Amino acid sequence: MVNFLTAQALTGATNPRLQQQPVVVRRILRYPVSSFRGAAMDGKIFINYRRDDSIGTAGRLHDRLVQAFGRDKLFMDVDHIPAGEDFVGYLNAQVASCDLFLALIGPDWLNAMDESGRRRLDNPDDFVTIEIAAALARDIRVIPVMIEGARMPKADEVPDSIKALVRRHAVEVRHSQFGRDAEALVAKVSEAIGGESARLNRRRAGMAAGALAIAVGLFVAGWFGLERAGLVAWAPWTLQRDAVNAKATAEAEAKRKSEEAEQQRLAAARAEEERKAKEAAEAEAKRRSEEAEQQRLAAARAEDERRAKATAEAGAKRMSDEAEQQRLAALRAQDERKAREAAEARARYSVLVSQGNVDSYNGAYDRAIATFNEAIRIDATSAVAFNNRGAAYAKKGDNDRAIADYTEAVRLDPRSAFAFYNRGLAYAKKGDGNRAIADYSEAIRLDPRSANTFYDRGLAYQKRGDNDRAIADYSEAIRLDPKNASALNNRGFLYETKGDNDRAIADYSEAIRLDPDAARYFCNRGRAKLKNKDSSGRADVTKARQLDSSTCR
Repeated sequence: MVNFLTAQALTGATNPRLQQQPVVVRRILRYPVSSFRGAAMDGKIFINYRRDDSIGTAGRLHDRLVQAFGRDKLFMDVDHIPAGEDFVGYLNAQVASCDLFLALIGPDWLNAMDESGRRRLDNPDDFVTIEIAAALARDIRVIPVMIEGARMPKADEVPDSIKALVRRHAVEVRHSQFGRDAEALVAKVSEAIGGESARLNRRRAGMAAGALAIAVGLFVAGWFGLERAGLVAWAPWTLQRDAVNAKATAEAEAKRKSEEAEQQRLAAARAEEERKAKEAAEAEAKRRSEEAEQQRLAAARAEDERRAKATAEAGAKRMSDEAEQQRLAALRAQDERKAREAAEARARYSVLVSQGNVDSYNGAYDRAIATFNEAIRIDATSAVAFNNRGAAYAKKGDNDRAIADYTEAVRLDPRSAFAFYNRGLAYAKKGDGNRAIADYSEAIRLDPRSANTFYDRGLAYQKRGDNDRAIADYSEAIRLDPKNASALNNRGFLYETKGDNDRAIADYSEAIRLDPDAARYFCNRGRAKLKNKDSSGRADVTKARQLDSSTCR
């Protein structure tokens, strides 16, 4: 665009050469300093967490960050997803729009399982993984927040899409010092958001400075062009210098007046502050005096209450101690009475058992049974009375009741060899050899030194035709009781049955030595001798008939 001006209009002076000459001046385009500011950084913060791992800490951090940055700057799914929105789409949009991403990692974050038993991080639909991956892909600043001592996962422990997470510098938040850790996190977040804003401002300032330099360069170049053409006789910077000097003078005067006004204002402010400070000090002194009086009165009341309470507690303790002494005395008296009754019952029980044993020995079985009944009434937990009553029933020939009593004795005392042995005898009398042998065997296990038990089990084996086991039991009975003539006679009989007459004759002879009045021993030895063609056997037979005419017929 071209303007036609006179030189006088341009310079403000008379120049004959220039007064009547039209001057053509091209208006120099001014390029204004760039006012580009860009979109203001929102500073939006996205909180990523796993509900069953760190929901409590996430909630507390959310509340603290709201205090520091405002609720509209934060996103956390439980508070921000509108009803009816697509969950995944909304989360992706929020991640894309955030400037800072907090990934909360608790102790169970790495190994949390879903309903199918699969690790959540390995689930392609896991929202936590999706959100972190989206933030990393968009180069959003991600800060891992380690909760309650959780460790940073290793790269080979997480999916490929979030491996970059393990290289991010983390902060720690602990429940035991939540306040301090939360403040440190707020500082980190502020620093992160401020750093992003400063970087953007530096970039914008650089762009503005560049635009200004271009404008100045164009202006200077245009001016020198006019000067060389002889169209301009003045330099714009001279006018600018005069204007600057005038402006500086005015500014200095204004500054002086402003400083004087500021000094007056400061003096008035100091006086007002001193007045307020004095009033505040007086009010504080009064408040402290009143508080001290209140504390003194409260302490006096507390001391009165303490003394009254101590007096009441002492009285209550004394009454409690007296009641406890009475209770303990009553318990001791009761224990002594019970102990006396128990001792009397034990003494009565012992007398009854002894009397029952005497009656049973004398053949008064019914009276013995009645006596044992009374003993059992006094003490139904003693196996002795049941065992001895069973023996009385057995002697009466009532093997069923005998077995019932022996069985109860075994239940009360499973280590009673006598009860097992006596029940074995009762089973043997009923012809139940297998049960008899079983009870004899248990009795032998409990008391392997009982010759009678081995002898009676030998009889049971002999009746069952198991002669080898019978001979073994008779031999053990003889070893335990070398004077057991019946065991010798029975073993001799079994040797004779097996055709070993020499051993049979030896056992019969020892039995006769131990019991020379037993007719059946002479009869058995005489028979064995005759089988061996020993004519002295006839003398044994004759001796047997002399002792018992019904023998050896």
